[in-house]
Amino acid sequence: MAWTTPKTDWEVGELVSADDMNAVSENLVELDRVRKAVAAHTTIADLSIPKSTTFVDIDSDLNLTITTAGGDVLVHFHGVVVNGPFRIDVEVDGTRQGHADHGLRHGGPNHELVNFTHMVQNLSAGSHTFKLQGRNHATTLRSHAQFWVREI
Repeated sequence: MAWTTPKTDWEVGELVSADDMNAVSENLVELDRVRKAVAAHTTIADLSIPKSTTFVDIDSDLNLTITTAGGDVLVHFHGVVVNGPFRIDVEVDGTRQGHADHGLRHGGPNHELVNFTHMVQNLSAGSHTFKLQGRNHATTLRSHAQFWVREI
């Protein structure tokens, strides 16, 4: 079902028809569908972030795809990173979101809790792929890290 522009030209005394009520019902279903545009992954085992001087995908399980109605999307990551220094970023449909050198988050050489929430604004309606990427020297991402995206 698709969104139907609601009726706004009501006349005084006009009765609500079955078609009017069906349009309202279909719009509620569409709003619920949009609200559920979410994807998430929680790591089960430790992951080695590939050693690289450029940003590369951390793991294919951390590539998330959602289909949006168009608008803004929240991207969130949290986890423990060991043996930095490291840089973490998110790529959306081939475009990295953070600073060219540091990404969205960077840190030092020891165990470090890493987290960020980033809003990607004005995405077009359709399918979008979000990839968690890293750049580092020899870093491990501990199990139970979580990466998610949600249309808002």
